Amino acid sequence: MKFDFKKAVIILLFASALLAGFILLFLGIKDSIALAIKTKDWFDATGYFRDYSIYDVDDDGETTYRLRYVFYSGGAEYFVETDYGSGVIPETDSVRTVLYEPENPQNAILKGGTASATYLTIGFMFTFIPIFMIVCWLWINGKIKLHVKIFDFTAGFLIFAVGELCVYMMGGSVFPWKAFGSMGFLAIIPSIMVAAGILQMVKTIVNGVKEKK
Repeated sequence: MKFDFKKAVIILLFASALLAGFILLFLGIKDSIALAIKTKDWFDATGYFRDYSIYDVDDDGETTYRLRYVFYSGGAEYFVETDYGSGVIPETDSVRTVLYEPENPQNAILKGGTASATYLTIGFMFTFIPIFMIVCWLWINGKIKLHVKIFDFTAGFLIFAVGELCVYMMGGSVFPWKAFGSMGFLAIIPSIMVAAGILQMVKTIVNGVKEKK
């Protein structure tokens, strides 16, 4: 049998994406559970963006930044930074929710601004988007039978989920308007994805109900 180099490369790329996705999802879930246990008795406060420092510069010269926020507790001022690199610098006084230890406010984190949220977001995209593309290819080529409504609903859910994960990373909340408060107009893309995903899922359900009548 003749070796199909093109097909082998495609399979390798999809396999690599899925493997990376599974690993990132595992790390994100593990770290999120550990963080939830650690911070379950912590207080929250509003953090205001104040400054940034260079987090990393890659080989192409692309720079990412560590974002610094200020928050207040007991009349005192404290600072907290992201533990990941952001390619976007928010406007001064943009807000984020801060979680801090009541007895030691210097021990604080930005809600949604942790590495675990990044792992979950990238892991989800690396896992479910390739799986969805594979299912699409199998369906189009007649390898599997798939009800169109299930396909449409799944497409809507994927768009919604990716948008929500990005919104959470930006604003530390599942609500898009929180992301706007943190990142301004840059939050419009994931917010549109959330709205489009919800619309697609609702449309699929409504059309299904109408057809049953």
